[in-house]
Amino acid sequence: MQYQAVVRKFGPAQDVVELEQAALPSLARDQVRVRLLARSINPSDIITISGAYSGRTTLPFIPGFEAFGVVEQCGEEVHVLSPGARVLPVRSAGGWQEFKDTDPDWCLRVPDELTDFEAATSYVNPMTAWLMLHNKIGLRPGMRIAINAAASSIGAILIGLANAAGVEPVAIVRSEGSLERLRGRVEAVIIDREESESDLVAGLAGRHGLDAVLDCVGGVRASVLADALRPGGRFVHYGLLSGQSIPASFWASHPDIAFSYCHLREWVHSQAMGDVQRAYSEVAAHIVSKVIATEVREVFPLENVRQALQSALPFRAGGKVLLA
Repeated sequence: MQYQAVVRKFGPAQDVVELEQAALPSLARDQVRVRLLARSINPSDIITISGAYSGRTTLPFIPGFEAFGVVEQCGEEVHVLSPGARVLPVRSAGGWQEFKDTDPDWCLRVPDELTDFEAATSYVNPMTAWLMLHNKIGLRPGMRIAINAAASSIGAILIGLANAAGVEPVAIVRSEGSLERLRGRVEAVIIDREESESDLVAGLAGRHGLDAVLDCVGGVRASVLADALRPGGRFVHYGLLSGQSIPASFWASHPDIAFSYCHLREWVHSQAMGDVQRAYSEVAAHIVSKVIATEVREVFPLENVRQALQSALPFRAGGKVLLA
């Protein structure tokens, strides 16, 4: 038997995630059984639970896109992994349970130098940040880029990776409290208060000609950020923290910029796993060397998943909540 966090209807995570017990099935000949040790609660999990991707999500399901564990058992036809291997199973959700049966080819190998908690937060945000910087905008020394929600977990990772490449971004945050944490790592910090966009406009006024903008807020602020790009500059949109879509007028008023979305899942599923492993190994090396880090705020046992969700939501700066 094992504990599982199960979603049988879409809705607010705190209301619809149920803890259940289930028998372990027989392991398929071509799969591995991973004993999961630590799991991160991410916005992508909550969005999926809400039903935003209901067209590609079949009920019931077990949430959790980011979970670290150790191979417990291998099917008879598995030769690429052995019991005891430290892995991240990344093909699908299913991390909020004690054991996950999965295809060994979709398991990223985790270096021994990472702690369990570092491993459990080493995939979704760090790999998304790496993808945007190196695949989407072609980060190179001397580039001028802007990052909003810069005090968030992924914002800190973006800044760390940019700094390692010789780039100090323009950081956009919502409160004065984030200033000290970012000082010395960014070109400038702009306070963008929710009630008015005038501070953002003023802060960017002297910084036009940006090479790239990395946006996870959306809404009308997207146009203000795009105004600061040079012709041909890259606007990468990867989140919707404002809860508001980018207005349709955005594209008509900015025909000279290169706009793209960034979805880690789509990239991973379109690449050879060898290439994904190489990218992950590069990211893991940055974690080992402390170039990037993810703060962990609280840790709950899987059996207390409802309590963990109450602590994690709404998402805010100050660290991740884990199930371990």
